[in-house]
Amino acid sequence: MRSNTDNVSLLEMRALKGLIASTPAVERAAGEDLFRSGEPCTSLPLVISGNAMTYAGDKAGRQVTLYRLKPGDICPISLSALLQHSTYPATATAETTVQVRYLSGEKLQATINSTPEIFSAFLEALTACLYNSVCTTRQLMSDPRSPSG
Repeated sequence: MRSNTDNVSLLEMRALKGLIASTPAVERAAGEDLFRSGEPCTSLPLVISGNAMTYAGDKAGRQVTLYRLKPGDICPISLSALLQHSTYPATATAETTVQVRYLSGEKLQATINSTPEIFSAFLEALTACLYNSVCTTRQLMSDPRSPSG
């Protein structure tokens, strides 16, 4: 995932600043979901304050934390689901009280399509997340404490 500093610079781009400013913030208490696996993804959650954990789970109740969201972070799973017009493949839950803005998927898509710099920045965020995920998986697989290592 891109560093928080990189995300903040992305969010300072003129085309996104207006969209962010026009989107009201919503508060989620610790333990509340920002989004749930299987729900249609129609917006991009942007954490303004607080922290959230993004995780995948199975029917047996097992969970694996994918990453944590801090203020200014862009959620790559949400971005991917939004661009694919799909459902969320994971769940994000507030670990502390969270202020979040749910950026309109339609407006964000129009902004990405009309602004090559933003498209490139989002593509970079997605590829960095994919790379980090593969590296983490390799580490877990080689860890002698892990069931598969």
